[in-house]
Amino acid sequence: MRKIWIAALSLGCTALAGTEAAGQDPFKRLRDVIGKPAPPTRERPTRRPLPQPAVGPAQASSLQSSGSIPDQGVHNAVHAAHQSQIVFTRRDLGIGAITESDIATDFTLGEPMFFRVFTENSAVNAIAAANSVGAREVYADGVHYIARFTVGGQTFDTDIFPWGNRKDHETWTTWRGQFVNPGNAQLTPGTDAFLELLSRAIMAGVLNPGTHTVTMEVIPQTNTEAQTKLKADVVAKGSFTLRVPPGIFKAGNTAVCGAGRGGAGTAATEARALSEAKRYWDWADLTPVKAVAVGREWKITVNELTSVPIERATDVTIMSRGAKYCAAHRHTVTEAYAGGGTFAPGGLSVNFTPGYIPCGCLN
Repeated sequence: MRKIWIAALSLGCTALAGTEAAGQDPFKRLRDVIGKPAPPTRERPTRRPLPQPAVGPAQASSLQSSGSIPDQGVHNAVHAAHQSQIVFTRRDLGIGAITESDIATDFTLGEPMFFRVFTENSAVNAIAAANSVGAREVYADGVHYIARFTVGGQTFDTDIFPWGNRKDHETWTTWRGQFVNPGNAQLTPGTDAFLELLSRAIMAGVLNPGTHTVTMEVIPQTNTEAQTKLKADVVAKGSFTLRVPPGIFKAGNTAVCGAGRGGAGTAATEARALSEAKRYWDWADLTPVKAVAVGREWKITVNELTSVPIERATDVTIMSRGAKYCAAHRHTVTEAYAGGGTFAPGGLSVNFTPGYIPCGCLN
């Protein structure tokens, strides 16, 4: 029987073993997760829009004959004015709060950047229409989005990590996201896709210091039993100007480089984590170069009857460099209790949260 406590400070150094040894694309796990229904979370990807008037018998009959599912339609004047568009803002705003004056078209990288997607139909209805199938035939739980960015004449298809549930994907016609949230809280989708853009576009030489026009398109898709994708057409599109300041990509700049060392982290923990990652690394296109112990505390699991510790765990990010992008995978470090208030060398989790990072952040 177990009970979990939280220790606010590190209790010692770690020695790591047992990291991922599968010879595969490091982002395959993300694609595998995308193929499964998203687990319930306490944080919603966006505020649920206001309820719409009930669908009348005639409209319901029309929707049924067309194979669509009743969705939420147009919410307000801003939605009507920007249907099938992505608008960008400097603040995180719900559907009832956004106004025309909140919409921005120019940003400096590192400052707050948020967006809202306005679509004509729900994701499920868009996928159904594009593939000439009934909306009820679309695997709604597996819906996720491609964020397609175009900058400097090159296009980068990036993945937005799965969010929402069946009902959201069947009905929502607007949702909000973020690129840069100064609080470093992933409250809404999008930061993962934006970091992938930065990582790939910088290495491609099209997002150097200076001012750039960036176009974003959103494409909903889902999986099928045949292990293929069922995609919609582009459902929303928008553009903004992005100024990239010189020297913006450097370790410690949490706005674009992620969290730094947390309260549970030490240089020794990071050195051991990197050493173990190198021992078990099996991805030819990426080389592990840095570890950051990002955990703010140790999570201690104790015996519920005796309160004696069993093990403790915290998070560490393994950063790697490749020719076309750089990656930052978040693993869990676990150590078994050795008695006397000490913990024995443990392991680095096989499971991890995949992610990208601008390569300059590794310096």
